[in-house]
Parts: sequence; structure tokens; C-alpha cells
Amino acid sequence: MLKLRTSTIKKHLNNLTREELEAEILNLAKKHPIIQEHYYSVLFPDQEEVLDKYKKIIEKEFGHHRGEILRYPIMKQALKDFSNVSTNKEQIAELMIFTVECGVDFTLSYGDIDDEKFYRTISSIYEQALKYIVDNQLEDKFVDLCSELTTSSQGIGWGFGDWMMELYSDYLGHMDEEEGLE
Repeated sequence: MLKLRTSTIKKHLNNLTREELEAEILNLAKKHPIIQEHYYSVLFPDQEEVLDKYKKIIEKEFGHHRGEILRYPIMKQALKDFSNVSTNKEQIAELMIFTVECGVDFTLSYGDIDDEKFYRTISSIYEQALKYIVDNQLEDKFVDLCSELTTSSQGIGWGFGDWMMELYSDYLGHMDEEEGLE
């Protein structure tokens, strides 16, 4: 793939009039829906239409693959794409946690999955979500949901529930300790 340097693009953009620049941006948005999603998220950060679109992509992967191999790259790409288009940190964390919820619910509904990759993938997403939550100081908004999710994962095979508990403890365990002190 050809790659342009940022300085080359800046030089091109600096040579455009305001009208030409607007036309170029509008043309890009028209050709590439992901750019429209980005601007929608920038202009309406509290709206959930874009978040809902990505939740449906993830939910679909869990919804119709009973016993089949889940398409992990599609889930991961949806998480990546949404984090690239959205400016709403809470919604980004929400989508990551939603993905883990889907994985836990899937296992609870259909029984233990005989696929270690499934549990590694879901726990990896959970760890990324917890790290994101802590890094963006969103603990207060997600601690209860993460605690419930961790509790519901207990007893799931492959040591998954133990790993979920360990991750929760590492990232949000201090929140439980703080509540106990009050």
C-alpha cells in the first residue's frame, strides 16, 4: 500500500481554498461511511446510533454461531473501528464491556465452549476494557457492571471465571475496598 507522509498531505491541503477543502472533506465523507460515522460521533457525542450499529455487529457474531466457530476478527475489527470513529470514551468502554457480556452470556446459554481461543479472546477484551476504563478514569461508571459480569463468569470452564476475577481484582478491586471503608 502506498503511504503518504503527513507533511505531503498538509502541503496539499494548505494549497486548497476553504471551498475546495470543504468539497474534499464532503467527498471523502460521501465515499467512506466510516468518515460519516466519525463526524456524527464528533457532532453528536451523546447519541448512540453509531454505538448501536457496532453492538449489532458484535451481537450478530454471538447470535447465529451456536456451536460454530465465532469470527473473532469481525468482533475485533468492530471494536477497533468504533474506537477510531468515536470520541465518546464511555461509549468505547461500553462496547468493549458489551462484547465480554456477549461472550459470558453465550457460554451461560449454550454451555462451556470447547475452545480455549474463545476464552482467551474474551478475557483479553475484558483486560483491554478494564485498562481503558482505568486509564480514562471511568471506574465509577463501570465498576458495578464489571463486578456483575465477573460474578456471572464464575464457574465457566477453562479457568475463565478465575481469570475474570483476577483481572477485575487487578484493575477495579480497589473500588470494592474503598466502598468497604466508608
